Amino acid sequence: MSTAPATLPAPRLSHGLEIEYKAFARPFFEGDGVLYLMATCYYPTSGFTIFFEENSGKYQLMEQPPSGVFMNLVTYYVASWPPAGISERNQLPTEVTIVDAQGEHRVHVRPWN
Repeated sequence: MSTAPATLPAPRLSHGLEIEYKAFARPFFEGDGVLYLMATCYYPTSGFTIFFEENSGKYQLMEQPPSGVFMNLVTYYVASWPPAGISERNQLPTEVTIVDAQGEHRVHVRPWN
């Protein structure tokens, strides 16, 4: 008797609780710079992963739900953009739109200092 490996649930927009966003811009040369986004929230169980995806100029806060065994324990999470390396931009925005399961959020981009 063999068992098929468990299929991971598909990533979806985050349903995290009390999500808060921060956005920072750090200019370097003549308008070039980097954009940095952060999200924090919690879930009533363990095993989630949250991350950002860029889609048509908007940023989506996504979640990968747990599969298999998880604990009914309030667990805190953080996600950041870019996921690795540097997000170089020619024009740094003054605000960004972040989408989660509750809808769209306009987030003011603060200077990095």
